[in-house]
Amino acid sequence: MSKGLTFLKLCATAAFAILAWIASDISLLDDDWGHLRLASKGIISALTTGWEGLVGQGGYYRPAVVLSFYLDYLIGGYAPAIYHIHNILIHAGCAYLIFFFARCLSIDSAVAWGAALLFFVLPIHTDSIFWIVGRTDLLCALFYLGALIFFLKYMERYSTGALLGLAVCSTLAFLSKEMAVSLPIALAALVAYRKAWNTAPARRGLTVVCIVLLAYFGVRWLVLGSVLGGTPRASIIDWARDGVKAVAKFGMSDIWWLGIALVVGSAGIFIYQHGRGISHKFCRPFALLLIFLLGVSLAPALGHLHNWYLYLPSAFFCLGISTIWLTKKRPILYYLFGVLILYYGIAIGREGFLWREASQMSENAIANLMPHAQATTGTLFVCNVPSAWTPSGAFSGKPLFAYALQNALAMRSPQSLQTEIAMVNHVWLTGDFAYRIHRTNTGFDLAIEKGGFFSFHSKGQGQTPPFEIVQTWGRVTVHATDSLSIALNMQPGDHVVIYNKGKFEKLWP
Repeated sequence: MSKGLTFLKLCATAAFAILAWIASDISLLDDDWGHLRLASKGIISALTTGWEGLVGQGGYYRPAVVLSFYLDYLIGGYAPAIYHIHNILIHAGCAYLIFFFARCLSIDSAVAWGAALLFFVLPIHTDSIFWIVGRTDLLCALFYLGALIFFLKYMERYSTGALLGLAVCSTLAFLSKEMAVSLPIALAALVAYRKAWNTAPARRGLTVVCIVLLAYFGVRWLVLGSVLGGTPRASIIDWARDGVKAVAKFGMSDIWWLGIALVVGSAGIFIYQHGRGISHKFCRPFALLLIFLLGVSLAPALGHLHNWYLYLPSAFFCLGISTIWLTKKRPILYYLFGVLILYYGIAIGREGFLWREASQMSENAIANLMPHAQATTGTLFVCNVPSAWTPSGAFSGKPLFAYALQNALAMRSPQSLQTEIAMVNHVWLTGDFAYRIHRTNTGFDLAIEKGGFFSFHSKGQGQTPPFEIVQTWGRVTVHATDSLSIALNMQPGDHVVIYNKGKFEKLWP
C-alpha cells in the first residue's frame, strides 16, 4: 500500500510539471483579451463593474477572478505564461483540497490521493485549465472546497479560526462564480451526514454562510442592478437532459462513450462489492452524500451546460470513482485505475498541445491582420473571423476570436489604432478551410467549400437559417450554415479582408 501511495504522489508531481510546461506556451485566446484588458484597469474597476466591465447591466459579478488577473498583470503585464501557470497552480490546489476533504471524511489516504490525481488529469477540465478565463471555475471550486473543509473542521473543533476560514472561503467562492450559490445546501448535506443538526457549530456555521450569501446578493444588486441576473433559465426538460449529459461527460475524453462506460462499470463494481459483502468506506450514506453534493453543485448550470461548468461537480465524481475502485479486496482494480489515470493523462496532454496550436493560429492571424488594421483610416470589414477550431479527434473546440478581435488588435498594436473593426461574419474551423466568393453590387456572396461552418454570434445566436442580421454597417443574409450574402455600407477609406487558409486576404479596394 505504501509503495502504491508513493507511486500516486510521483504521478501527481509529474502530471503537474507536464501540464505547467504545456500551458506556459499557450497564448491569449478569445475572451482572454477582453477580460485581461478589463483587469488591468485596477482594483476599483474590478469591484464596481460586472464580469463584462459594465455597471448596472445584470450578468455576472466575479471580482475575485478579476483581482487575481490584476495581480498577474502587475507581475508580468499581458505575458500569457504567468496567467497560465497560475491556472495550473490553482488547479493543483483544487486537487489537493479534494484529498484533504476526503481525509476529513475519514477516507483512506490512498483513496484520497487517487481521487485527487483523477481530478487533476480528467480531460473534461481542459477548457478550465488551458483557457485563462477558465479561472472562474478554478477559483470557485478552490474556495467552495475550502469552505466545505473549514465547515467540517469547525463542527469538530469549534475553532474560531475555522469559522473565519469558512466565512472567507464562502465569500470568495460567491465572488468567483455564480455556481457557488449552492454552497449552503452542500453544507446542510454535510450536517445531515454527520447527524449534527442539534449542535451549535453546525447551526452557527450555516448561519454565517447564509449571511455572507445575502451580503453577496446585496453587493450584486448595488453594482449590477440584479440579484442573480447571470444564472441560466430553462425548462425542467432541459435540466433533466443536461443532468444526464453531465454524468456521461465527467469521464469522457476523445472517446465519447468512455464516460458512460466508466459510470456503468463503476456502478457494477459497487453493486457486486456490496452483494458480496465486501466492506469499504463507500457505504450507502457516503454514496448518497457524494451523489447529493454532485447534484447540488451542478444544479446552477443545468439548462446552460458547458464543459467548464462540470469542473466543481467533478470533484465529487472523482471521489466516488476512486472510493469504488481503490479497494484492498480487489488489487486488480488498482492496476485498472492506474491505466485509466495514464490514459487520461495522455489525453489531457494531447489536448494541451492542441490548445498550443490554436494559440499559434490566433497569434498568426493577429500578426497577419495588423498591417491591414494600421493601413485603414475608415472601417475595416473582416469576413470569416475564425471563431473556434475543432481539430480531428479533439475533445472540444478551441476558442480563437468570436468577439475578441478588436481587443486583440488593440493589445498587440505598438501604437493606437484609428480604424474601426467590423466583424462581418464568423466561421468555426474543423479542418483545412476553403471558401468560394462572388462579388455583388453591394458586397459579397460567400460559401464554404470545406473545413468549417458559419458561426453566428450576437444577433444571430441560436437562430436557424434562413434569417437576416442587420447591423449599422450593413446586412448579412444567412442562407444556410455554409452560405450567406453580405451587403456592406462601404465608404472611402474602408477596407475589406477575408480569412482563408490561415491568413487574411485583402478583397476591397
